[in-house]
Amino acid sequence: MTDDPFDALDTEAARLDRYFAGLDGTQWQVPSRCEGWDRRAILAHLVGIEQYLRAGLDDRVAEYAAQAGPNVGYEDFNEYMVASMADVDTDELVNRWHDLITEDHPRLRDRGVDGRMATHAGPYPVGRQTWYFASELAIHGDDIDVPVSENERADREAWRLTFALDALRESGRGIEVTETPDGYLVRDADQSVALSRTDLIEALSGRLEDTSVPQSMRDALVVLA
Repeated sequence: MTDDPFDALDTEAARLDRYFAGLDGTQWQVPSRCEGWDRRAILAHLVGIEQYLRAGLDDRVAEYAAQAGPNVGYEDFNEYMVASMADVDTDELVNRWHDLITEDHPRLRDRGVDGRMATHAGPYPVGRQTWYFASELAIHGDDIDVPVSENERADREAWRLTFALDALRESGRGIEVTETPDGYLVRDADQSVALSRTDLIEALSGRLEDTSVPQSMRDALVVLA
């Protein structure tokens, strides 16, 4: 299993970079799994994430967040960033994405897993924050049907699940996840559900479509999105 966050990030970024470079015309207007966002909106969102990453490395996260105005929440800020790029030529947006990942991902690696970077929650370990960035790229790659080769799939699922479960533990939500011969048993104080490996990754990413899982459980499982 991949155990280096910088390798995971580079792999996800390179996969998206190739995919974006191959899209043209109406392919950009295909809806994604994010309600109201097509592929182009996902690209704009990912450019926004990379701009946030750069702001973290440059210790100016507060300045970056202030663009949307005072007291703007996470979801509203995401919508603001996508809307702010609506008039940018799509080819320019692809180039902007490419330049950001090319210039700033090596800076993360150079700072190292034990380094620190600014985030909206304060200084945070670079290695752990890089896992969050890699997970974000993987989630949105799946949202827009970016192909993943069969020989990559098992390793990709393994690191995504390992980190997402760690993030769940960090969140302190009182959710217990136990591996079983058939998948995973997820329990809280009031209920339990059985999930496959794939469905658990989807649940932790806020993408689970299985409506038989209680909404309260689905909400509590979302630690990456």
